[in-house]
Amino acid sequence: MKSYKELFEKEFNTSQQIDETFAKICNEQSFRKGIEYLKSINCEWLDYDGYTILYTINELTKVSTTDEEKRKLIERISSQEDVVETKIEENDKFKISQIVISKKDYEIRAMQLSKLLPKAVEILPDLEDDRRAGTCFEKAYHISLHLGIPNDIVTGYCYGYTDKSKFLHSFVETILKDERVVIDGTLNAIFNKEGYYKLRHIEPITRISNKTLESDIEKYLKSFKTISPEVYYIFRDEMIRDFEKNSDIFER
Repeated sequence: MKSYKELFEKEFNTSQQIDETFAKICNEQSFRKGIEYLKSINCEWLDYDGYTILYTINELTKVSTTDEEKRKLIERISSQEDVVETKIEENDKFKISQIVISKKDYEIRAMQLSKLLPKAVEILPDLEDDRRAGTCFEKAYHISLHLGIPNDIVTGYCYGYTDKSKFLHSFVETILKDERVVIDGTLNAIFNKEGYYKLRHIEPITRISNKTLESDIEKYLKSFKTISPEVYYIFRDEMIRDFEKNSDIFER
């Protein structure tokens, strides 16, 4: 089993450095030089287009992004080689706008969470701005507890530009109007599951239902306020087994 430092610090810092170094080389030198850097650290693949799509969706769901900025971002996606069509349209089921990116082998659909559920901003005041970055574990926790319908917190790996930039990430999965969707609080977005998983190269590790979370909070977690959400998500089963061995502590 990996230690906390390996899971939540070392891996993140290394991956962040790779993505930032690649972006810096591309901006200051050339894309070719950036590719040379990735080859030098033995990267097997680069998903530059996917990263651009993710960045675009992230910008579209911020209140600070202007209409002109949104237009340019969408045009940039539309120029990608494997993108068949990009459009903003009304979602027939939810009656709010969504971005639809049709690629050759799958489709990405994303709606703004704070438009579908305006009260989410009351619970998560940073949902529509830059402060939400890096808060996936906390966002998943609060979204799961307040959603009001059955859902799961899924924790696993997602990827940045390359197979070497690997990040631990949490999000919520649920069913809305008969469709399996992903809610990502750090993007303020609701995605179709297939589109999200393929876009972010998701590798799930754990899955915890909201009912399990609520039960664990009531039985154990409220007594241990120092346990961080990410530790709970990854080590939940081991922790609960230990708690159950010492159940008398929680009965006092």
